[in-house]
Amino acid sequence: MSAVTASFPVRRQDFGFDDVPRHWVDNDPFMTHLFNALSALFPDGERYFVASVRAVREKVQDPQLQKDISAFIGQEAMHAKEHGHFNEGAIRNGFDVKKLEGWTRGFLSVKDLPLLKNERVHLAGTVALEHFTGILSAQLLRREDLVEAIDPTMRTLWAWHCVEENEHKAVAFDAYQQVYGKGPADYAIRMGTMALATVLVMVAIHAFIVELMREDGELANLKSWARGLNRLWGRRGMFTAIVPEYLDYFRPDFHPWQHDTYFLLRKWRKTLGFA
Repeated sequence: MSAVTASFPVRRQDFGFDDVPRHWVDNDPFMTHLFNALSALFPDGERYFVASVRAVREKVQDPQLQKDISAFIGQEAMHAKEHGHFNEGAIRNGFDVKKLEGWTRGFLSVKDLPLLKNERVHLAGTVALEHFTGILSAQLLRREDLVEAIDPTMRTLWAWHCVEENEHKAVAFDAYQQVYGKGPADYAIRMGTMALATVLVMVAIHAFIVELMREDGELANLKSWARGLNRLWGRRGMFTAIVPEYLDYFRPDFHPWQHDTYFLLRKWRKTLGFA
């Protein structure tokens, strides 16, 4: 019998962020700060994901899932590192991302409330947030107009991150089901944490955009706000488009790979020159 290998690789990256323009998405403040806001969430968010999965991995019996957990941890650690480096570059552009990273830790501190302070709820929170990042990443990969709007100095970073979010999108979910099961209580915990995570993520993203626009002197740029909010919440907006996939999470029989993104992975691995 051959040794079990992970279903996806850990790709070591070392991006440079010295030549990133100030408004690196479509030369537009709002769209740039949308992505800056997401990046401010990632370093501590990714470390939370890693910690919650690592906390239960000894209870996982399946050898394939154990290998995938190792690769998941490797990919997420690399995401945290690279977005941390990008955030340092944003600071050099005059944006107080360290403050936003502090806000991120504040949002994550809800995990220490007495009702939420246990491994099961922490893992359920990771499952919920991984679903959100997975479907949002797939949406970006589908939207070549948005990918092309990203400055080349940043395009590979985001495409790489989106590819890997879809490669490992089911790892935390499968770990949760293997460790805690699929019963009514397990389902209820997953649904409750998704509801809480959705509120926190939506508040965080929009609050971060407002703060970054303020720091950029663009808070009164109504044209940028109108275009950006339409690209998020308009008829073909990024967030509008993921609502059906988001709601699928609430089905009792849901699994992340019911959203087949293998075709996107094949396309973008080839585009990026990945194995």
